[in-house]
Amino acid sequence: MLRNSMGSSTTLTEFLNAHSDDASFFFSSPTVTLLTQGIAAEFSQKIRFSELDSCISQLLESVKEDESDNPIAVGIIPFSEHNPVHFTVPERLCTTSPIRPDKVATVDGSNQCVPTSIKPIPAPEEYMRSVAQAANACSRKEFDLEKVVLSRTMQVDTEQEIDRAQFLKTLLKQNPGGYTFSTRLGGEGCDTYLMGSSPELLVSRKGPHVCSNPLAGSRRRSDNETMNQQQGELMMESSKDLHEHAVVVDAVEKALQPWCHNLYVPMVPSVIETKAMLHLSTRIEGTISDSATSVLKLASALHPTPAVCGYPTAQAYDFIEKVEPFDRGYFTGLVGWVDARGNGEWVVVIRCAEVEKKRLRVYAGAGIVSGSEPQSELEETGNKMRTVLNAIGIEVQDNMEVVV
Repeated sequence: MLRNSMGSSTTLTEFLNAHSDDASFFFSSPTVTLLTQGIAAEFSQKIRFSELDSCISQLLESVKEDESDNPIAVGIIPFSEHNPVHFTVPERLCTTSPIRPDKVATVDGSNQCVPTSIKPIPAPEEYMRSVAQAANACSRKEFDLEKVVLSRTMQVDTEQEIDRAQFLKTLLKQNPGGYTFSTRLGGEGCDTYLMGSSPELLVSRKGPHVCSNPLAGSRRRSDNETMNQQQGELMMESSKDLHEHAVVVDAVEKALQPWCHNLYVPMVPSVIETKAMLHLSTRIEGTISDSATSVLKLASALHPTPAVCGYPTAQAYDFIEKVEPFDRGYFTGLVGWVDARGNGEWVVVIRCAEVEKKRLRVYAGAGIVSGSEPQSELEETGNKMRTVLNAIGIEVQDNMEVVV
């Protein structure tokens, strides 16, 4: 595998020029930007998550020409084992420093899309009924359900073809602290891309250092910083938001404990901001206990967390399977990379869309606990969709009606 380092402007230009290439994979984090081209080896099939690390380790070993080689594999992992994982070892890897938003040039109006039809799945009223059902289940001990994440999607058909290059650049510009990604879904003949800018790091491993940054508990971000401060303070005082967040942090800590020592978990969360939302955040850090433990093994042990599924996992997953009227696919799955030495980054696939030539499906979910209010959760999912809809040039009113 050929590995090159280059300037961030060159990397972005190369990616945009090669965006029609089936093998291109783009991943930009607060610490590094990756662009891959060509396929040296690939793995694409349904698999138990517990077996994934072993399979990808073998894939990486198969392309080594020398024992000191350190190839990487990039890929996506679905929400459930019912869908296939997609991994590739690229022929060429380009790396650069994080792309600064002031270096990303966008053309005014070029990413404006006029929607011809909008189809929410499920309908808002149906989603609120599901939220009420979930909140009721969480309040009754016999269901043994503490939290469940319910999602919805919006299918938007557009008048003109979606400019994926401008869409990606807008995501990068609007969310400089996030994890921006773009990868083709499926094989030859498929023209669907998974694109988005996630705020949530599931897990990273850099040498012995391990980090996870779960998010749970959300409010809409305003252009008024005083209001944002007030909303952040309200979240830090909200028993509902704090409980929802604590469930996630506790599960992540327990999942990492067998693999790490010197694990540090802050006693209280902090509030972070994205372009569209405010989130309760806890940054968990530790040291890997066994150097042979790869980041992919950690990711497999963590996924799915209560932030995207619920708690307990099995009961929450069963509830989702019965209630949600669509297959999540790669939404609330994982996207990222792993190298042959076990280093890598894996982020949660949220604030994302599946993008075709004249259609995109935007996804968002909300954590439901006892006391959750259906109207509030509907608005939260709508607000989360703003990250993608605004980046594609589709404006959304406060009542979450799309402006045509």
